[in-house]
Amino acid sequence: MSIDPMAVWANMTLKIWPERYWMLDLSDTSAQDVANVFVASDARYSCLIRDQAGVSAIVDEAAVERLKTEVSIRDSFGPFRVVSTDGELPFDVIGFLGPVLRLLNEQGIKAGPQCGAVFDHLFIYDRDIERAMALLEDFINQARQSQ
Repeated sequence: MSIDPMAVWANMTLKIWPERYWMLDLSDTSAQDVANVFVASDARYSCLIRDQAGVSAIVDEAAVERLKTEVSIRDSFGPFRVVSTDGELPFDVIGFLGPVLRLLNEQGIKAGPQCGAVFDHLFIYDRDIERAMALLEDFINQARQSQ
């Protein structure tokens, strides 16, 4: 039996992480150095991805400064704010982020998704966070009204 994503949104709350974040394009050889910075940033959001391009990381500004002394940063994007789901999110709900991404993207707001095992996350440019949060709050209210 599938889980209705709108029913999940109707019961969802959101968390905005207080720090500003950057997405970094790092060399593949830097994975261990980056992992050490993650350990030091355990109270903040962070994301580490290894793919065919090497290593990418989303880290707060303080971690960026630490990384600059230890690894080569090929490129950076930001600043972003990270918005996380902060309510019960069944792992196997299908199509959960789709409607929200469509809503934000149609309004010209870059919303990059990152999925964790328990919560989903969106990184949104800092300049767009207030407008994005107003849209997200309205979306959640509409989901509640439709239930």
